[in-house]
Amino acid sequence: MSGIFGYISAAPDESALRVAESMGARMRHLDHQTVDVSVVARGVALGRLGIGIFNRASQPVVDPSGCVCLVLCGEFYHQDVQRRALEQDGSLSAGADDSRFALACYLRDGIAGLTALEGAFTIAVWDARVGELAIVNDRFGLYPHYYAHHGGALSFAPEIKGILAAPEVPRRLDMIAVSQYLRFQQLLGERTWFEDVHLLPPASILRFHPASNHLAIDRYWDWDRIRQQSAIGFNDAVEELVRLFQRAIDAMTATPHRVGVYLSGGLDGRTILGFIPPQRPVMTITYGAAGCRDVVYAREIARRAGRPHRWFPFEDGHWIVEHAPLHLALTEGMHSWMHAHGISTLAAARELIDVNLSGWDGGTIFGGYLASYTDDVHLLRASGERDRASRLFQAFCHDYAWPGLTDDEYAMLLDRATAPYAGAARQSFDNEFARSVHYPPDRRIDYFYLLQHVRRSSQNQIVFARSSIEVRCPFFDYSVIEFVYALPEHIRRTPALYRSLLTQRAPHLALVPYDKDDLLPHSNRLIRGAHALTHKVKRRIHRHIAPIFPDRPRLYADYEHYLRTDLRAWAEAILFDERTLARGLFQPAAVRALWNRHLTGTELWTIGKIAPLISLELVLRVLHDEIPIATPRERESAVGQGNACES
Repeated sequence: MSGIFGYISAAPDESALRVAESMGARMRHLDHQTVDVSVVARGVALGRLGIGIFNRASQPVVDPSGCVCLVLCGEFYHQDVQRRALEQDGSLSAGADDSRFALACYLRDGIAGLTALEGAFTIAVWDARVGELAIVNDRFGLYPHYYAHHGGALSFAPEIKGILAAPEVPRRLDMIAVSQYLRFQQLLGERTWFEDVHLLPPASILRFHPASNHLAIDRYWDWDRIRQQSAIGFNDAVEELVRLFQRAIDAMTATPHRVGVYLSGGLDGRTILGFIPPQRPVMTITYGAAGCRDVVYAREIARRAGRPHRWFPFEDGHWIVEHAPLHLALTEGMHSWMHAHGISTLAAARELIDVNLSGWDGGTIFGGYLASYTDDVHLLRASGERDRASRLFQAFCHDYAWPGLTDDEYAMLLDRATAPYAGAARQSFDNEFARSVHYPPDRRIDYFYLLQHVRRSSQNQIVFARSSIEVRCPFFDYSVIEFVYALPEHIRRTPALYRSLLTQRAPHLALVPYDKDDLLPHSNRLIRGAHALTHKVKRRIHRHIAPIFPDRPRLYADYEHYLRTDLRAWAEAILFDERTLARGLFQPAAVRALWNRHLTGTELWTIGKIAPLISLELVLRVLHDEIPIATPRERESAVGQGNACES
């Protein structure tokens, strides 16, 4: 992923440079990735990891006095007024890139100049005038970064393995994080696999003063700053939302970069596509098994939009094993291999597009995903704080990803190393939920979900995509977020809001069925009702008269089947390897019982119980044991070279 990194300590310059260079080398996984490293002061080294698309000029950028140095990953939107003001007062040259723009903002207004920026970014500034390093990220932490403050040194990077290059950082496994992963298939809060390495919270200002070894982190924005408005009707809300979303799309397609949209049968990608101006070229991409809803509907959406389309077929599950090492290197186990969809397309996608306008979590922003859990997850019926936390805990265990371990299965699985932490996942969950008490009661679950699941789990889809292409997230445009979450609940949570947004701007794309229910996502009730009736009649004919209207498969890839067939040998070699068993994390008999249940194929959704065990072992090998994981091609190549030498 594009990112910035650095190492600051009281050690001599040569030591700082050596550590920073090691950090960059550990995080460079692909040939097109570039690494810049510079020593900017005694004991202070800054670096930037790029993929040659955004901010192509070398970094850091430095002010005329040589006292202030800045590194940036990401970009800014809607900053034309600010740019013109800086150009007019001579602080910024016309056409300067975003890193120069950020430096000019800092020189004029200090940290406040950076927190006022709108976009997706992480910035680090070394200011020799005050002897301080500052790191600032955007409101939503769209470029995740980690940090460690240990032994008088600070290291930060977009990957944990970069942090571990710093000699002061110990590899103390965080057993609470392990417990969380087993229950939720993800981590919570700012935890990582190691006790001394943390995820930088969104909308944060991290300050480190090496002379005093003082580190502080402050939040400059939080979700509770959004104030609900009541004096707005549904039609007015749709009209304003159309305007704001168009503004976001226009800003994200204004650059000369080649733009693409990954399409499925859902609403997010097609909505973005419908808002892209006709004169702006755009490539559409999809992937999946032939005949599934995603593939068929995506092709039809692209045809109706008059856009070129590329389909990457999934014929079997072998691509997962092939790409698992890269996925693991990029997401470091924060994202299970069974969510690596799309990674097999990235090398080819880089030849077609520079930037993907991602529909990432559009359904969450418009309330559609959580609205389906209104009774149990939005917790309108919860009797109190404890009941609310219990219901939400169960949702994180079973509803927000593939259904995971039950309480009994979890208890049976624990072995000598994990048994002392049997209650750690629940306790840590309650602690995180308690930290959200300042949010408005009717929005608390939404904001907690955004911070804990969207940011800590699904965002990794963006992380690994950014290894080859850059990604823009229109649904996380600041103005769109502020407007949507200020809407009254009865407007924001109705599916009609999303359908109306799509229909008003691109009604032709609302005439292609939605993959979830196979119905038209059209806001006109007559059109939607007529299609629903026709669909119902076809299903009855198919079921009771003749199989002439088959229901297309919903799944673009059958991971459960893959794990029983194409991935079986790979999974068993990990689950039952001597190294895995020797860790003492899981009871071997319990793992074998889960695996045998999965192999029978008679029980749905067992993959959510098995996949985290595989992912956890892989991440421990790579980060804790530092054993490189070779791809099948690399293994075949090594075997071939060995045979050649022997012959």
